[in-house]
Amino acid sequence: MTAFAPTVAAFEGFRLLRREPKAAFVWMLLWLAAIVFTAVMAASGRRIVPPAHVAYRSLQENADRFGPFAAVSIAVFLLVWATTTVAVYRAVLRPSERRFFFLRLGADELRLAIMTLASFLLVLVFGGVPAYLLLVLAAPFMRALPALARDIATVGALVTVAVDVWLGVRLSLISVETFAERRFHLTAYWPLARGRFWYLLACYFLCFLMVFALSLSLFLIGGVVVWLANPDLGVGNLLRRGSVLGLAAVLSILTASFWLVSTTLFCACQAYAFGVIIADGKTDVAIAASRAPRAPKGASVGRAPPL
Repeated sequence: MTAFAPTVAAFEGFRLLRREPKAAFVWMLLWLAAIVFTAVMAASGRRIVPPAHVAYRSLQENADRFGPFAAVSIAVFLLVWATTTVAVYRAVLRPSERRFFFLRLGADELRLAIMTLASFLLVLVFGGVPAYLLLVLAAPFMRALPALARDIATVGALVTVAVDVWLGVRLSLISVETFAERRFHLTAYWPLARGRFWYLLACYFLCFLMVFALSLSLFLIGGVVVWLANPDLGVGNLLRRGSVLGLAAVLSILTASFWLVSTTLFCACQAYAFGVIIADGKTDVAIAASRAPRAPKGASVGRAPPL
């Protein structure tokens, strides 16, 4: 089994951004267009101010808050996310397909969008099943030992998080494997990460740390921008409007850049890890991918990234 350093996989996104700056700029423009579109739709919708004592809004109140184009905005974000995610996979695994800045709008993107919606619905319906099963198992012990009920609940919560993390890591390569094989290969998803849990967990943890640092930097920079471009400092209506528009433009660019970098970090890490696993040649998934009947002649699941 080929061992790969988690740091190498985690930093593949930065290497990709440095290797393909023009493509990254185009991807950022797509995110910027989605953010601007959503902002315009939200501004044009009918706004309501909920009472101060209301802690949570209902679905109807959220729809009223963001206007009748809320579903359209969600579809736009899903489209941009699917196209940019597949573009990152393509740039790492099929670097020769670089026309249109690795962007397409075809079957690969459609499969990823379908898988995203299906995963969201499955998590929404069955996401609480592990916690419920653990609660059923722990309930007799909590009744028998009421003095330790809080400790038992804490242990149960930690076990639930551990189970969710384990399932998430084991199934984390579903999207990139579907892209590589150009089909939904249901029997290959689970064994794909077999024996790679700790490597993948370390990769994702490093990516999470980098995205967290990026989020903190964005928050600090955004705060400074808001402070420097405070509309109240403007003298006259024209200057005030210009200040607000400039502030919105800067914040939109910062947000689009954040989505670009964070998406590229995680997706490039997944693609790199998948390439190394396939190059290993010792998993059932690698054999199945190499014999996939639906892949066109001359296509491959990708060149293994350099170790």
